[in-house]
Amino acid sequence: MPRIFHAAAPLLFLTAFPAVASSGGQSVAASTVAAPEFSPGQIHAYASALLEIQKMRQVVSARAAKLEPGKAALLNSEAKAEMIRIVQKHGLDLKNFNAISAKVEQQRKLRHQVKQLMMEQLLST
Repeated sequence: MPRIFHAAAPLLFLTAFPAVASSGGQSVAASTVAAPEFSPGQIHAYASALLEIQKMRQVVSARAAKLEPGKAALLNSEAKAEMIRIVQKHGLDLKNFNAISAKVEQQRKLRHQVKQLMMEQLLST
């Protein structure tokens, strides 16, 4: 099931470079180490957003594979914008989404919790 978390990678890249530029050269990893603990509601919103992003990316990937490179790039660009809207729809901003993503990568217990929430949502639909 590690594929679930690959959906978050594009969002990390969307904000990684501005974060480095605005933090006086401090790396993104260093700035997220001291990230605050997240509420259960934020973790639930993160899992919901990530699940929705994963579903959307599967559709986009299948469509992009059938397109010529220029049109596929445009579709992927539109998909990135849609990912941002999905995150915001679930009540998170990119900074918090990425901070939770970093914590999920670092903490096995949190990663398990997010996977569990995603599975529960999948099973309830």
